[in-house]
Amino acid sequence: MTQVLSETWLRDAADAVNDDDAFAKVSDGFEATVAFGVDGEDTAAVFEDGEMRVLGDAQFASWDFALRAPAATWRKMLAETPPPRHHDLVGAWLQADLTLEGDLRTALRHLQPLKRVLSVFREVGA
Repeated sequence: MTQVLSETWLRDAADAVNDDDAFAKVSDGFEATVAFGVDGEDTAAVFEDGEMRVLGDAQFASWDFALRAPAATWRKMLAETPPPRHHDLVGAWLQADLTLEGDLRTALRHLQPLKRVLSVFREVGA
C-alpha cells in the first residue's frame, strides 16, 4: 500500500486534480508551491495554470507554504466521511494537529482551491 501523501501517491492524486472540473473552476490565479508533509517527509507540488505538478522532495524545492500532519491525521482528513475537526482544512488547522507554515497570506488567499484539492485527495483515498 502506498503511503498517503508520498511522492507516488501525490503523483496519482495530481492526475485526479488535473482532471477535476471543479478544481479548474476555482483555481484561476492559484499559483503556489506547496509542501505536503506527513510524519517528517515533505513532498512539494506546484500549482500553476490550473494544474498540479509534483516536484518531489520538498527539501530541494522552494515552497510558499506547507501543510503538515501525522499520517493518522491525513487518513482522518482523507476518509470518505471525516470525523469532526478533520472534515475541513481550516478545522484541522485550528482544532486538530495539521500545521500550516510559511506564507499564510498566500495559503489563505487560495483557500478555495486548496479545499477542492483536499476534496479530490479524499476521492483518491487514503
